[in-house]
Parts: sequence; structure tokens; C-alpha cells
Amino acid sequence: MRHYNVPYHATFLSLILLSSFSTVNCQFLEIFGLSTGDAGTHDRGPFQDLATQSVGLMKFLQTVQKNPDNNLAKKLKEPLPSMNLVDGVPVVPGLLGSLPGAGSCLPRGSPLIKDKSPSFFQNILRNIPGAQDYLASLLPAPKVDVKALYGKFQWALDTPSVHNRYCATTEFMPQAESGNSSAFSLQEKFRAGNVDAGEKVAFGYGIIHRERTYVYMQDDPCPYQIVVVGPINKQHKQYEYLILSNWARFPMIGLVRDLRKFYTDYKDQVETDLEKAGFMDDVTGSNPIHYADWSKCKKATPVNYLTNVLTDLFG
Repeated sequence: MRHYNVPYHATFLSLILLSSFSTVNCQFLEIFGLSTGDAGTHDRGPFQDLATQSVGLMKFLQTVQKNPDNNLAKKLKEPLPSMNLVDGVPVVPGLLGSLPGAGSCLPRGSPLIKDKSPSFFQNILRNIPGAQDYLASLLPAPKVDVKALYGKFQWALDTPSVHNRYCATTEFMPQAESGNSSAFSLQEKFRAGNVDAGEKVAFGYGIIHRERTYVYMQDDPCPYQIVVVGPINKQHKQYEYLILSNWARFPMIGLVRDLRKFYTDYKDQVETDLEKAGFMDDVTGSNPIHYADWSKCKKATPVNYLTNVLTDLFG
């Protein structure tokens, strides 16, 4: 019994590959450049950034109220949906996010995945079947052209209290398409902690189902969604920029195709898009937008890689 038609072998390919490393020493993998989920992130307390995240929650509620597609009065009068079990997994009918790794958060203890989400509110709700998908469904979401998604992006915006990575790139790669559903994989490259650190490689995957997009990365067990898309380049047929976040509006990642073109043509538009999407903090007055610094980034070479491996091994 299946509630959606994304091919399972494609959707969970990256997760299965990550699981195969479960018996390998994580520190050994880190030395040779493979991320174990914690690389490129800060150690966070359970209530860190709670004020900022609470503002994000208020923005979520305000956006839900303003969304003309939500008839909340009608929904509140409807009885709660019954719950079925599919292969032992509780599934709320009609909610893709009831399934871990397919809209819902990954289970605790998943190999090579950071154990806790940086989002306080996502951590609270991660064990409630269907909660993530339902809350995401209340927000307006852009229709994503999966073919325009493919290719490499540079990180132009990040959340500094969460991300500790430099010179970061994310590349989306095709896996499978079936009807109104698609699956893709992704590869990330970055330097953890400073620009001179050895390059790390991380993996992930994503699904698009009925115009809802979920992106899974190793640094967060809960999925990101694509909340803002930029224009499609007429020549290359690819998005110029993307904003990744979630229904709780924390954390946030901004991906761009070309940094120079972004700052010349799209920076002001992105800030306008973020304000419309509920990311601007007009309660505390703090600015959540942080631009990544690429000024000291250099191309990684085999010599750099060997030098960093030897340094990690022998000091």
C-alpha cells in the first residue's frame, strides 16, 4: 500500500547509502573528507535563538492567517483524520509527511545525520506523524520546476548560529521522475570552521510531490523546503537563486548560481522576497539575513586535500 507515487528506490537511495556506513568510525570518515552530519555546524543549546525562532513562529501564524487558500474555520470543524498503519508506520491519510524521510523528520539515531534539528519547534513536533507536512501545507509554496533546479549553486546566505561552513556549494542531480512526483540527489562541498580547513563532502536527497518540495541534508534530520525561487535563466533554463527553510522559518539557506550576478541583479529582490515570505524580524529589530563571505575562498586541489588529511592524522 502506497500513498504517493515517488519511486521508493530513488527517494531513499541516498539514505540507504548513508546507512551502509553505520559501522564505520565517524572520526575516520571526517579525516578523509566525508561529513558525518556534525561537520560545518555549531554545537547548540536546546533553547539557543529561542527568541528569534519564536518570532519565526509568529510569522508562520500570521502567514497562515493571510493565506487565502486556508479556510481555517472550516478545517477546525472537521473531525481529525483517522490513522492507519503501513508496514508498522503510522500514516495519516493524505499526508505525505507521515513517513520518515519522505516529508517527515528522519528517526533519531539515523547514521551520519545530525541527531537534532536546529529548529526548536521542529524538534518538539518531529515524533507526531504528519505534523511537519500538515504545517508546511498551510503555507504558500512556489511551484518548483525540477529541471531548473539541477546543477550547482553557491551558498550566498546562511544562518551563522547554525552553520559554520565556508566556500559552500550544493549541487542538485536528477534521480527519477514519475507523474507529478520527482526525486533528486544532492552533493555539498564546504570547509568547516574556516576557509583554510580541508574540504568536506556531504550528501542528501529530495522529493517533489504535488508541488511540495522536501530537501534532506546531513546537518538536519528534518527536511528543508524550497520557500522562494528566483527567475529562470533564459539561456541555461536554470533558477538564478533559491531560498531553503521550513515552516518554522529557521534556519535559512540562500543558494545562487553566480555570486557576482546575484549581488548586481538580485540581492534587493531576494530581500524583498524574504520579507514577503515572513523572514524579516520586525519584533526584535534584528536582521536574520547573513551573507556568506567568499572573498578568501580558493579552489580545492589534490595537494590541499592530502595536506589536510596528513595534518588531521599526525597533527
